[in-house]
Amino acid sequence: MSKKNAFLIHLAASLFVFSILLMLIIYVWYPAPYFDTDYRMKWISMIAFVDLVLGPGLTLLVYRADKPSVRFDMSVILILQITALSWGVWSAWKGHPVSNVYFDGQIYCLDRKELKAAGAADELIGNSMSDEIMLMLPYPETVDKKRAYLKRVDKEKPMIFSLGEYYRPVTTEDTVTFGEKQDDIKKIITLSEDYTREWESLLAEYGTEKEQWRYYSFHCFEGNYVAVLDRENNKIDAVLKMKLPDFWNFK
Repeated sequence: MSKKNAFLIHLAASLFVFSILLMLIIYVWYPAPYFDTDYRMKWISMIAFVDLVLGPGLTLLVYRADKPSVRFDMSVILILQITALSWGVWSAWKGHPVSNVYFDGQIYCLDRKELKAAGAADELIGNSMSDEIMLMLPYPETVDKKRAYLKRVDKEKPMIFSLGEYYRPVTTEDTVTFGEKQDDIKKIITLSEDYTREWESLLAEYGTEKEQWRYYSFHCFEGNYVAVLDRENNKIDAVLKMKLPDFWNFK
């Protein structure tokens, strides 16, 4: 077999595997709107490099049909590729979000590890966003509740990551409270032309602004965005790449 054919066969096999993994990332682990965040590109880029560049590239570099150690060389390349790919896939799966948690006008997407570390009940932890349960951390309305919260808070993290035992599913009655805390999207889009274009793209996709949409600061993975929440079903319709300045009061 020629070096070119060996490379093409390896590339074709790798492309098939990558296609399957890409479908998992897009439709199962990081479905829309979470696929619209920058974080998912980290895993897609890394998996693509290992699967489509590293493996086939080493084959192109090393393979020679008349080489005595060709079988050993190819075995080592495949082991390296599979090992690196397995680590990347496991990391992508481990970090995928399974729930959104609302607290005081902001929404956080959390993975299984974060939910367990926060102390959330097992029945509130899904396996993926396909069986997502919108959760909330009730705002402490009394002094005693605030004290109870503060006793459990890790000062190095946002309050949401330490109080999982208080999480509960969002009800239709909660959407009234949510509405009082939402961000003013009309003010947000004045901050940047990019934000305006992002908003116009959303309107172009849906035709118009939905009456039931509400807008909240969205903390997901390694970025901060604006979540477009449908108050009728408590689902996020879109994630806008708009980072809200800490000093700006949109409430």
